Parts: sequence; C-alpha cells; structure tokens
Amino acid sequence: MRRVLLVAAVVLGNAVVQALCVLPGATPAIDPLFLAMLSASVLSLVAAATAVIALVGGPGARWLRALAAVVVALVVVGALAVVSSATVVPSLLVAFVLVSPAGDPDATAWGGLRAFARHPVRAVLLAVVTLLVIAVLVVAALLLGFLVTGWLGSLLTWIVAGAAAALLVRAWVGLARRPRRAD
Repeated sequence: MRRVLLVAAVVLGNAVVQALCVLPGATPAIDPLFLAMLSASVLSLVAAATAVIALVGGPGARWLRALAAVVVALVVVGALAVVSSATVVPSLLVAFVLVSPAGDPDATAWGGLRAFARHPVRAVLLAVVTLLVIAVLVVAALLLGFLVTGWLGSLLTWIVAGAAAALLVRAWVGLARRPRRAD
C-alpha cells in the first residue's frame, strides 16, 4: 500500500510540475522562458517515469538502470516523433515493453520481450490493451485541450496519463517477472 501511495504522489507531483510549466504561457521559440519551461518539463517527466518504474520494481529496485532505460526511451521516442508522427504510438508500445521491467531487481534487460515467449497470449493481449489505452489517452488529451484549457487541463491530462502509465508499467512488470509454469 505504501508503494501505491508513493506512485500516486509521484504522478500527482509530475502533473503539478507540468501544469506549472503551462502557467507562464510561453510559446515555442528560442526564448529563455520557454527553454526553462521545456527543461523543467522534461526533467520532471524523466524523474517521474524513473520513480514509477523503480517503485513498481519493488524492494531492491535498480534506480540507475531504470533511469538509463527511461532516458534512452525518451530520446528514441522523441526522435521518432520528430521523424514521423505515425511512429509515436508503436514506439510508445515498445518503450512500455522494454522499459517497464528495468527497475525490477529480478528482471533482465530483455525481460519485457521474453514475456512474449513465456506468455504469448497474455503478452499480445496486454500489447493490445496498451495500444488501446494510448489511443484513449490521445483522444482524452485532445478533448481536455479543447474543453479544459490552461493549467487545469494540463493538470488533469497529466494525472490521467500518469495513472494509466503507472497501471501499464505494473502490468508489464508483472508479466515480465511471472515465472514459467510447469506443464
């Protein structure tokens, strides 16, 4: 229960930082205010993702491995988003599969992909659920952006997205760490 509350606090803390980044109303430009808000937003996202992955990993979590996995995933997903917007959703799915088990002390570097070998039906179903959740989050973010603007819309968007991401991370870690059944 303690870890659940810590994960909720991390999600809420990240949402508050993201909402505060919207308050000044800085527009994308080579402006010190915008660059400061962008830096704060990215650092908050990296810190929150690392904390969620490590907290879900349980006791003895590997914080540095989780941090490295989050940074690599953020760079890869960001680069693919710049290249083509069509690659964002598949790259987010791959990021969830590969990065989620990174904080677990019992997981290996390929634990997320091994879940497809150990539990193919569960892994495919979880991949489909992950894709559906990402699609629903995109629609929810668009609706919140149109209907609830400003810092409040940002806060609500990041709370919903953070809670969904934490649940998906938990599901992928559980699938990656689940031992093989003896048949």
